Amino acid sequence: MTHTHNAAYPLTPRLRDRTPVADPAPPRIVLLLRFVVAMAVLLTAAAFPLSSFFTVSEIVVVGARKVSAEDILARSGLRVGQRLATVDAGDVADRLAQYPWIAASRLNVSPAGRVTISVQERVPHAALPYRDAYLLLDPTGVALAVVRLTPSVPVIRVDGVALPWVRIGDRIPSAAALDALRVLGAVPEDEIGGGLRLRVDRAGSVTLTTADGIIVLLGQPRGLPARIASLPQVLSAVRRQRLGVQYVDLRFTGSVILKLGAAPAGGGVRH
Repeated sequence: MTHTHNAAYPLTPRLRDRTPVADPAPPRIVLLLRFVVAMAVLLTAAAFPLSSFFTVSEIVVVGARKVSAEDILARSGLRVGQRLATVDAGDVADRLAQYPWIAASRLNVSPAGRVTISVQERVPHAALPYRDAYLLLDPTGVALAVVRLTPSVPVIRVDGVALPWVRIGDRIPSAAALDALRVLGAVPEDEIGGGLRLRVDRAGSVTLTTADGIIVLLGQPRGLPARIASLPQVLSAVRRQRLGVQYVDLRFTGSVILKLGAAPAGGGVRH
């Protein structure tokens, strides 16, 4: 037996054949409101760590050797307990840049309140006789300090140059002395150390005296890196064979001249 179920309200063919229509897209104002709400949430989350509820809990100094961490902290202007929102990295960098021994600094602030001050110190590269003492210089000629005792870094002398003034933390006002520093930068690292002397005469010619008293004529600064390349091998031969030389002449590219003299007890000539 067959049962046929008929709809109580049968659809007309017109309605039955209509294609389903998707839900209308939300109006633009709804999309805009959603975007505003999302941005507000993000900005609130980003600003929350810098709110008055968060303070500096710890300050750490890294990279300092010559300068004490206490001195850097005092110069930075930072203190434990201040609001994180008041920590200004640019202001701290400007404060520390006024200290001669600090070449650069960087600040890192964590949401937990830990502040890390990373410093890059200037390193003494040479000393210049100044009045009755020595002026310590970094490789760029920045004056770091005045010391009374003979320093452990090379001493440079520039004939005919008297510094009109010196301000610690500034570059020395002497083109000839700055040239001498550049020459010193070309000297092999093994020869750099206490007792090395470098002299520039009035004509600009450079003479180097090693810690063990070997005199080396280097000539004019122009082209010096190429001429000085053979210096380690020449000095090694002089020392190994205990040659008595008055000086080693490297003023001419591709040429090494040894001026022989009486052999000293120390293997070199002192003056």
